[in-house]
Amino acid sequence: MWAPIICAGIWFGFILYWVTGSIPKDRIYEIYAGCGIGICLTLLLFGLFGWYPPRDDCPLLRALQVAGTVLYWASAILVLLSVLALARSGKPEGFFERTTVLIDGGLFGVIRHPLYLGVALWSVGLVLQIQLLLPAALGIVAFGCCWLASKKEDEFNLEKFGEGYKEYMNTVPAWNVPKGLGRRLLG
Repeated sequence: MWAPIICAGIWFGFILYWVTGSIPKDRIYEIYAGCGIGICLTLLLFGLFGWYPPRDDCPLLRALQVAGTVLYWASAILVLLSVLALARSGKPEGFFERTTVLIDGGLFGVIRHPLYLGVALWSVGLVLQIQLLLPAALGIVAFGCCWLASKKEDEFNLEKFGEGYKEYMNTVPAWNVPKGLGRRLLG
């Protein structure tokens, strides 16, 4: 009974929080980001409250749950490091993601959108842990929202940073970590 109300409250809160500050700037990627993060937090509720069956009966399903847990924590670290990099190096005005300078080092020198990739992978990790149809559908939507947010943010950053961001887009992939690492290591 309370689960749908809690989930709806989380979605509404995140969307409202992100959108209210971005409506004057027409930053549609904020809507996608808010939806993606809201859905991931809803999936987290499934996990925290045990609204999924334990998979001790099938070794393969149990292995997927373990892989999901590893991916969940790795992506949480990626999100945390991204937020810290934005807050420290981006010289934000107000909220951490309202950067005033283009960040092209650290994580942002490997991929352009480590924060969105982290949230997308977080949703995949949660789906692997929970292994139910509704959370899987929500995970796909969350992943798609994060992908759309990163595409829309590229458009916004092209306007904001101009030619510097265009060069950055040509040298740093959006989400392709192996390609980004290869370019970074090989120069």
